[in-house]
Amino acid sequence: MNIFEESLNILKSKVQLRKLFQDMHVEDIQNVIKRVEAIHEEKMREHNEQKELEDRKKEAVESILGQLQEKGLTLDDLQSSVVVEKVRKGKPRQRYQFQYEKEDGSVVSWEGATTGRISAEFTEYLARTGKERKDCIIAEL
Repeated sequence: MNIFEESLNILKSKVQLRKLFQDMHVEDIQNVIKRVEAIHEEKMREHNEQKELEDRKKEAVESILGQLQEKGLTLDDLQSSVVVEKVRKGKPRQRYQFQYEKEDGSVVSWEGATTGRISAEFTEYLARTGKERKDCIIAEL
């Protein structure tokens, strides 16, 4: 158990708090209580603000749903008309169409980038022919 968990266990127990504060002066205990009350007030304010924000969002959703019903639309109608683009984090990679020949003579095509992992067969082909990945590009996607 780490020090924070131990501290919380002490603060949750009246008996443990008595032991902790038995040698403290009354004024020091009052200062601790004031600090705890200040933290409690901050937490309550944050909680109330969060609840108000959630209430406003709920009212906005209900308003929009009401507008949809007035116009005779459903959520399915909205979802079918909206095209969601996938947002990819990081650096965009250019994709290519590669083509290589297996040892048995069959030709294999696959999509990928000029970096990253490749199949064992393609690695073997590159080693066998002495080519680089870029030499096997047949189309840019």
